Amino acid sequence: MGKLGKGLLTLVLGVTVGVVAGCGSAQAGSQETTKVKLGVVGDSNEVWEPIIEQLKQEKIEIELVKFSDYTQPNEALEKGDIDLNAFQGYILMDEFNATNEGHLVAIGETVLNPIGLYSDKYDSLEAIANQSEVAIANDPVNGARGLLLLQSAGLIQLEYDKGKNPTISDIVGNPKELKIVELEAAQTARSLPDVGASVINVFMALDAGFVPKEDAIFIEPVNEDSKPYYNIIVTREENKENAVYQKIVDAYRSDASKALIDQLYKGSVLPLW
Repeated sequence: MGKLGKGLLTLVLGVTVGVVAGCGSAQAGSQETTKVKLGVVGDSNEVWEPIIEQLKQEKIEIELVKFSDYTQPNEALEKGDIDLNAFQGYILMDEFNATNEGHLVAIGETVLNPIGLYSDKYDSLEAIANQSEVAIANDPVNGARGLLLLQSAGLIQLEYDKGKNPTISDIVGNPKELKIVELEAAQTARSLPDVGASVINVFMALDAGFVPKEDAIFIEPVNEDSKPYYNIIVTREENKENAVYQKIVDAYRSDASKALIDQLYKGSVLPLW
């Protein structure tokens, strides 16, 4: 082979290696760094920081792609703009797949974040006054979860078809005649001065300065009905056996991560391993 032929062969091989190295689905055994785009929501991503550093040693480079709502990360994953996301529970993933003919699958369970009922005015469920306003999130999944929390607390009674998200119209019992107010999830903590009580998720409660286990007047029960709300790491169905992605799951589900979660969130976030 002449010098020109050898040069072309070297160029082709170099391009091929570069393409494989840049793809999120590269094999873990590759000598090149595998880049993985991981979608998250919000800025509370401290648990991922040591994982990202650890996996660099295994030539896995994770880029956190931050989103501001619960819709975009699944849309981006379905389109292939990112490789994984880690922000949701089974219930939200399943709803996305059903609504959008999606192909998303869970490849690892991470934590459970029990939601809570908080109040600036009352220190117990019994003390909540009749006809008080109670805030819940206005998106279908978190709103339904808020209503189920109020039912668990004995404040309302719901009648709805199992497998569907209950709505305010499904309330059939309301002995205190509470006025349920639907707000953007980000407003539920900020609304406390203006309402009798508010259902707030863990991270928004922490951001507002609460220690959920100490400050909530009622915490979501953890039982066999909790699984739809287990947080999960998600990818497209075609990549569910990807070895690199499983290394990321395993790195998250470690003793070191569990210790950091307990330290950061004071027992309010429950590891699922």
